[in-house]
Amino acid sequence: MSGTPSRASHDPTPTSGGCSVANALILADPSSAGGHCPPTREAHDGTATPASANGFLRVAFTRAGRRPPEEWVRAARTTESSVFVVDATPCSGGSDTTDADEYDRISTLDAVSPDNLTDVGVRITEALDRIEAERPSTDADHGVVCCLGSLTALLQYVDDRRAYRFVNAVTSRVATHGGVVHAHLRPALHDRQTVDTMASLFDAVAEPSADGDGLDVIRRRHR
Repeated sequence: MSGTPSRASHDPTPTSGGCSVANALILADPSSAGGHCPPTREAHDGTATPASANGFLRVAFTRAGRRPPEEWVRAARTTESSVFVVDATPCSGGSDTTDADEYDRISTLDAVSPDNLTDVGVRITEALDRIEAERPSTDADHGVVCCLGSLTALLQYVDDRRAYRFVNAVTSRVATHGGVVHAHLRPALHDRQTVDTMASLFDAVAEPSADGDGLDVIRRRHR
């Protein structure tokens, strides 16, 4: 049985003004083009205020997710910020840091396997520390944008409880670096309880808009 999170509120209209730092669960697969990967901290909850980021981090659990979004790369090239990929796909199996593309400032850190979440967490911490160290001294502190890949893929290797603890730890870790996290989930492939459990970790839940241009926020956490 599949399910989508219950809609406490439906808000397809981008919020104007202000600076949001919301973490978001996106009910769609990640893409290399970046269409469903918010490029700024402000974009995570549906707002459209342009801003730069100190760095970008994608955690990949699928081969398709190993390439960071193109708009991230363009933004990093403009702001001289860093782009990191933690490769947690089954075929990575390594532990060394390699520069995949010096011009695009993309660095890849290989995790041992997708079910070794301790090692994945170590690589994420290493990437965050390097992003902080490599941040241009002239850049304003806009934090890190982290794409926590496909939770649907992750849940093929670990159970809901381990995935929940892992996502909770990652969002907390990224927050210490002034950053935000969005993750991806395909609700049709999970039961309602799994979707709601994962959604409870995020400030907002969003889905692709009907016209395919951007995201609609379908639920917000009330504080």
